[in-house]
Amino acid sequence: MKPQSWIRRNWLWAAGGAFLTIHLTTWLMQRAIKSSVRSEAAALKQKPAEEKLD
Repeated sequence: MKPQSWIRRNWLWAAGGAFLTIHLTTWLMQRAIKSSVRSEAAALKQKPAEEKLD
């Protein structure tokens, strides 16, 4: 009998690990983009207020 490859023996672990990695990566990217947009929106809100003082 031929020895099975690692991926054939552990395909479920590999698929689960890939799923979790992709899920975690997209969640972290979404968080980073959301905080970036919030800080940029806050900066734009402050800019017109500073222009009015001039």
